[in-house]
Amino acid sequence: MSSAVLTPRRLVPALVGIAVAASLLTLFVQRAGTRELAAALTSLSFAALVPALLCEVAVQLFKALKWTAILRTIGPARFSSALSAVVIGAATTHLVPLRLDEVVRAAVLSRREGLPTATVLGTVALDRLLDVLVVVLLLGAVTFAVDLPAWMHTSAIILWVGFVGAVAVVTLLLRAEAGLRQRLLDSSLPGLAGFASLVESLAVGLRSLPRGRGLLGVLLGIVGEWGATILFYGWMLQLFSKDVAGDVPVVMALGNAVAYSVPNVPGALGMYEAVQAGILEQLAGLDEAQALVLALTAHAVLMLPVTAVGLLLGLREWRMGGLRAAPGDATTTQTEAQAE
Repeated sequence: MSSAVLTPRRLVPALVGIAVAASLLTLFVQRAGTRELAAALTSLSFAALVPALLCEVAVQLFKALKWTAILRTIGPARFSSALSAVVIGAATTHLVPLRLDEVVRAAVLSRREGLPTATVLGTVALDRLLDVLVVVLLLGAVTFAVDLPAWMHTSAIILWVGFVGAVAVVTLLLRAEAGLRQRLLDSSLPGLAGFASLVESLAVGLRSLPRGRGLLGVLLGIVGEWGATILFYGWMLQLFSKDVAGDVPVVMALGNAVAYSVPNVPGALGMYEAVQAGILEQLAGLDEAQALVLALTAHAVLMLPVTAVGLLLGLREWRMGGLRAAPGDATTTQTEAQAE
């Protein structure tokens, strides 16, 4: 996997993402005022932050619960493995501007549970599709009740288009799977036949939407994740003594999802602050400096603990070989060869 990461085609967007994040973050810190930001951070005691941290813990637990429910349709998967993969993936998103969350999650869980990497990657893709569906549905519902910023309406349209396009691609792949596999197997071009098993494994993962109790687990995971995220923003507003309407934390939770959907910006740095500060200025009536201080502080609380835990877990997995392709995993080998 590491060799696939360092390709020139990925390096340029990564450097651009780092430059954008650094520029925006520097700009917003200057606008908020370094003294004001430092005062806000130092004024928050650990006891005051405990509820916010517990909300973030709940978010990661419910994400793992949702994914575990999906994974059970393809084979037994331990909740602890899914949780480790989710947290390591989150740390990767915060640190690396290549959107490797999905690949890392699949690699960790595949190694731990002995499942084909491409199949696990298919379940991650399905998980992401469900995330986007929830966001666009919530954005559509909130639009009728709240006067959202114009950019959020634009984001909703973009997400809807992206969701419909992704569903169309997945549907086409699933319908054409058998024919595509046969063409790959019959191909005289070197190496193409090996991709037939990858296509089959990926399709298995994409078909893994559970039913019955499994579907209930997915729904519980979605409700729990969004509920904990909304509670997090409600608590952060209370810490800053901001008495605002109850819909503001909901819109901020949606803003969180929109900010992190921007590709190749590590940890949505700068993008997160722009999105959340805009929401706070328009819906909560904060001035620019107040909004940026709150947004920067909330982002730090969201990122730092998860990143620290994810790094520790990732180091442990690396030493155990969990971030590298499992020996004999043809699907992983073929994927990395294609990326190179």
